[in-house]
Amino acid sequence: MRHRSSSNPLPLSESFAKPCDIEQLDVKHVAIIYNPKSGAQKGEKNAKKAVSFFEKHQIAVTLIPTERKNHAEDLCRTLNVDGFDVLCLLGGDGTLHEGINGWMRRTDDARSRVSLAVLPGGTGNSFVLELQGSADFNVAMDRIVRGASTAIDLAEVFFPTIEQSIYLFNSLHWGMATHVNIKAEQLRWMGKAIRYTTAAMLELVRGEMTPAIIEVVDKDDKLIRMENKYSFCIANNICTAAKGMKIAPDAKLNDGLIDLLLFRSDTTKDLAQIFRKFYDGSHVKLDFVDYMQVKSFLIIPLEPENPDGEQQEVLEELLDIDGELKGIAPFKCTVIPQAV
Repeated sequence: MRHRSSSNPLPLSESFAKPCDIEQLDVKHVAIIYNPKSGAQKGEKNAKKAVSFFEKHQIAVTLIPTERKNHAEDLCRTLNVDGFDVLCLLGGDGTLHEGINGWMRRTDDARSRVSLAVLPGGTGNSFVLELQGSADFNVAMDRIVRGASTAIDLAEVFFPTIEQSIYLFNSLHWGMATHVNIKAEQLRWMGKAIRYTTAAMLELVRGEMTPAIIEVVDKDDKLIRMENKYSFCIANNICTAAKGMKIAPDAKLNDGLIDLLLFRSDTTKDLAQIFRKFYDGSHVKLDFVDYMQVKSFLIIPLEPENPDGEQQEVLEELLDIDGELKGIAPFKCTVIPQAV
């Protein structure tokens, strides 16, 4: 049973634009799709904790473990959700990314009948922190019991060269920001924290600019075309990233916009300055950083300038979407307001 609430039954986090609609659910049955190996192998333990908590509140629970990569996506796309009030995704960003992509590809009316929820089960949980104002597991379960539901934006990323799309809930990286993640994957033996720091330092020293054509539709529906050289691009649906970095200081989860940052320098000094300023959000004031809130944007990377004056060809480059290395530029990213 659902009804609109005229007053917020629970306070919303600062990551929501106000006012926004709150839907009050009468939660009787919850399905939990969980990754047993998420959060340093704590997935199974967290799932059992959730069962105990919900059953104490007279809520039936159906547990569904994932068994392989992309299993959460397949389950969210095909699972029979009749009888469920809430479908929970328990895991890290990878589980949530898979689940949302499956959910958005459903061909029935499940998205209008069943609410999607998140239980923090990763190592960082920055998205859950912004979504609920806390990354505490008990707080997340309590919010589900109380049944307060509100919609958030997603974005669809379309790749014209392969005619496919991917949905994002969190972020997109292109250029050096993607190169850091690729390098970090090669350094897995070093451990999570140190490998990302090392990868970032290596990319800082290397420095690289890519010529690109960028088109955006801003919040006033104005089309803006730019052509320049860029070291990297970050598009964020949320304000923060790992360890409290304020990557997109003005970002809101339900404003119908995605926050786009374009970086136009490759000097080690400038790039180091950017990373330092991420923590207080002041990087957006640097004169070589473009920060804008947009409804959509398109990036077409080009091959480096040819000294013979020949026409530049489109350069295909790997992307980082929600922390997953997938998709290729060129691409177009379009916000889907209040999608889930």
